[in-house]
Amino acid sequence: MERSKIKTSLALALLLSATTASALPVTTTIDVEAEISTSVRVYVDGKDVTNGNISIKLDNQAGYMRAVTPKFLFIGNASTVSLRLTEPPGKSLMSGEDKMVINTAWILDGNDNGIGSTTSSPVNNRPVYPTLADVPANEPGVKLRFVSAQRAETYPLGKYSGTYMVMVTPSS
Repeated sequence: MERSKIKTSLALALLLSATTASALPVTTTIDVEAEISTSVRVYVDGKDVTNGNISIKLDNQAGYMRAVTPKFLFIGNASTVSLRLTEPPGKSLMSGEDKMVINTAWILDGNDNGIGSTTSSPVNNRPVYPTLADVPANEPGVKLRFVSAQRAETYPLGKYSGTYMVMVTPSS
């Protein structure tokens, strides 16, 4: 009986080793792909405001309601960006039925009191940097100036508000 167990075990071992010896390896390939799209983030005062908002308050300066945004910086993998400003209806801030027409200008050279460039045209070829640390200390960025079309005392009392939108279009 003991001999038949040994013979049976030996036969099973031979059968299994013959099956293993005739097994062929198989392979599966894995194709890996990555596509990087152009991406730009908008930073103001070191904070990412992409798809967000900033708030500014116009102050009475020399008889006109006036404010300048902090500088906008562009971080990403594009080479440059173009900017376009969309203004509220009538280029005005509203307080109930009262409106305050606002003149806007792009400030591209860092001089808040300079002439500026009209916002009726886009601004092109503004630099994009890989990281905030790569932005040169003397980079003026882009600012927007808002000034009431008339002297402050010509407007009725009230709290005026409106929304402007800066559209940033990257180019590679």
